[in-house]
Amino acid sequence: MKRTVVIVALLALTSCAILQKPTVVNLKPMPVSDFLDNPFGHDESIKAFQKSLPQGTKVQKLLRQSVSRNQSPDTIYNFKFKKSKVVIYKTKFNQEYLLGGVIYNPEIEMINGIRQGMTKDKFYEAFIDQELAKGDTIEIVHPRKDRKFNFYFDQRGRLNKFSFSGNS
Repeated sequence: MKRTVVIVALLALTSCAILQKPTVVNLKPMPVSDFLDNPFGHDESIKAFQKSLPQGTKVQKLLRQSVSRNQSPDTIYNFKFKKSKVVIYKTKFNQEYLLGGVIYNPEIEMINGIRQGMTKDKFYEAFIDQELAKGDTIEIVHPRKDRKFNFYFDQRGRLNKFSFSGNS
C-alpha cells in the first residue's frame, strides 16, 4: 500500500514538472517593410538558421550539379523540424539565398513573436501599418524583392501555418 502511494505521488510530481509555461514576447510594433527585410531577426545564412532553429532540426543537403562537370556543385539545404521546412540555396561561390519554407510548429518563431498558434489580433499588433484582411489568409509582398509571405488562420482566428517564398 505504501509503495503504491509513493509511486502515485512520484508520478504526480514528475508529470507536473513536464508542463511548460508559455513564453512571453515583448511586442514592439514594426513597419511591414522592416519585417520583410529581416523576417527572422537574424541574417538569412545557413549558420544563423542552424543556431536559431530548435534542437532536433534535421539538415538535408542536396547537390545540384552544374552543366559543366568541371565546376563544383551548388547545394540546397533543407532544414526540417517536424512538419516545418526552410530551404536555403548555396552557390559554388558561397553565396546563400533563402528560397522559402512552410512553418507548422510554434517552436520556429519569426521576429516580433510571430509563430504558429498566435491569434489574429496579436498578429496585427506586431505591425504598425498592416491592413486588415477580410479572409483567413494574409498575404504580405515585398515591393522591391521577389519575396512573399502567406499567413493562414483557422476558424478560431489562430495562425495555423505560414509560408514564405522568394530570395533575399
